[in-house]
Amino acid sequence: MIDHLKNLPSEETPPKAGAMINTFRAFGYNLQTAIADIIDNSISAKAENIWINYEWNGENSWVSITDDGTGMDKHTLIEAMTPGSKDPSHEREEHDLGRFGLGLKTASFSQCRGLTVITKKKDHSMINRHWDLDYVNLTGKWNLLDYLPNQDFAKYLQPLDHGTTVLWQKMDRLVGNASEHDTAARSVFLEEFELVEEHLSLVFHRYIDRKKINIWINDHKIDSWDPFLKELPGTQKVANESLDNGQVKVKCYVLPHISKLNEEERLLAKTERWYDLQGFYIYRNNRLLLFGDWLGLFSKNEHFKNARILVDIPNSLDHEWKIDIKKATATPSVRVRKDLQRLGKLTRKNAGAVHRFRGNQIMLDDSIQSFSFQPLWKARKTRDEARHYYINTNHPLIEELLNSDCINKSELQKVLKLIGETTPVESIIQFNSEDPEGHELRDKSKDPDSGTIELAKKMYGSLKSTGLSKEVAIKQIFNIEPFNQYTQLVEYFD
Repeated sequence: MIDHLKNLPSEETPPKAGAMINTFRAFGYNLQTAIADIIDNSISAKAENIWINYEWNGENSWVSITDDGTGMDKHTLIEAMTPGSKDPSHEREEHDLGRFGLGLKTASFSQCRGLTVITKKKDHSMINRHWDLDYVNLTGKWNLLDYLPNQDFAKYLQPLDHGTTVLWQKMDRLVGNASEHDTAARSVFLEEFELVEEHLSLVFHRYIDRKKINIWINDHKIDSWDPFLKELPGTQKVANESLDNGQVKVKCYVLPHISKLNEEERLLAKTERWYDLQGFYIYRNNRLLLFGDWLGLFSKNEHFKNARILVDIPNSLDHEWKIDIKKATATPSVRVRKDLQRLGKLTRKNAGAVHRFRGNQIMLDDSIQSFSFQPLWKARKTRDEARHYYINTNHPLIEELLNSDCINKSELQKVLKLIGETTPVESIIQFNSEDPEGHELRDKSKDPDSGTIELAKKMYGSLKSTGLSKEVAIKQIFNIEPFNQYTQLVEYFD
């Protein structure tokens, strides 16, 4: 089909080394995703143990990732360090987590200007190769160096029969030219590694749970974190289906309402992050690629923050799902898109029911008169279809208080505490999620009603009776809610 091009005049135009390698630095990795990409290589090399070590030393800080995988011979090492060494269209082994042959280079160059790989196959000697971006920029050549910056870094491989160490130095993206005594830069450096631990515990949780790999960071073993929290009481499995001729497996989960969890369970469940963590979780060969994303099928919503959907795909579908180099984005294939939308709706519906039950929506509705239940709070819609919340004066406790000729301090404190504890937070969140334009906002241009005026006048008189001047009394009045919303009240103060 292209034979007619063979005899045409042509020029070979290899990319400029410095420009190309520096382009690799702009692929959008952060420290967490970059280290995860290196671990992918370790898993593809059948590693069982992975050790991440790092040291803060200002601009001389470094990171190493060592595994006990099969290791490489000289030819394989050079190929691994050559950009674009794999064709993404070629078939790979089922356990292979790579695709483009760029992960080691792009992930590493995104974080550092000095990359060294030290490796050892069983019954072979240790070998190494080194990329120095400053040297590449200086020479303009693709010179992969047979160089080990410091023999101390070989110590991680010495006790192993086989394995590989990836070493990052000149970490300009994270450290820059910071001094080792720069406490602010050091804090950022250490905080980033806390995020790395959290990220790896999620991304590789299946491997850790199934005891396929162990990961250590500076001798601290990482625990897994299952985002579906299947061990929690109340977690529902809504659906379990196979799509695309059995190639895609989908499991739908709804987490329990937060009020059902004790303090320890909330900490384990990371409830403060539930809004961000809702959505689809795309796994490829048990490795989590993308999480907390509705894949453009739905938008995030407080009402559906308990919904999580597990999607398993094989690496043979990489092209159809448009898996990118960083393994951080995915787009469902046309064949499964409608099914994912259907399952998403089902899961979100069940998640919404959890909040709807907790919110006592029916009991809040002041248009329903068919039963005797009396909530402390009620909600009604105004003529403008805005929702207005108010204290139910027919509630027995409030009614008793209103009918009393004398209210003692203890009774008032109990009622105020009850009002605070029963504020319908879940219902407010639910109503706002379903109809964000339907909540009545305070109208600052609105005149105060007679009750507000009388209360303000009474409080003003009380303040004056303590000996305060008119100016100070008025100033105190306007520091009190809701009087601060009505500057026109000043005309009612003598």
